[in-house]
Amino acid sequence: MDILAKGQALYQDWTTGLTAADNVTLLAIGFGLMIFAVAALLWQRSREKGDANNVRVSEYAETVRAVPGERHVVARQKGDAFLRRIDQLA
Repeated sequence: MDILAKGQALYQDWTTGLTAADNVTLLAIGFGLMIFAVAALLWQRSREKGDANNVRVSEYAETVRAVPGERHVVARQKGDAFLRRIDQLA
């Protein structure tokens, strides 16, 4: 606890010596770092999403070409898919 009290006292002594211009400068630096962090996270997410979409599209295209599946047959029928499936199971 003594270390925390010393750290708090040191921080309070440092902040009392700052002028208004220093506070505005620190605020601007902090705000800029937050914007940079959000931009970096968005950029990272868009790259990961793009990589995942490229893999999924190619796998989907291969599966559709290889095996047409039931969805093409079902797409030709009219009506609610849930009710149609229950009728098929009954």
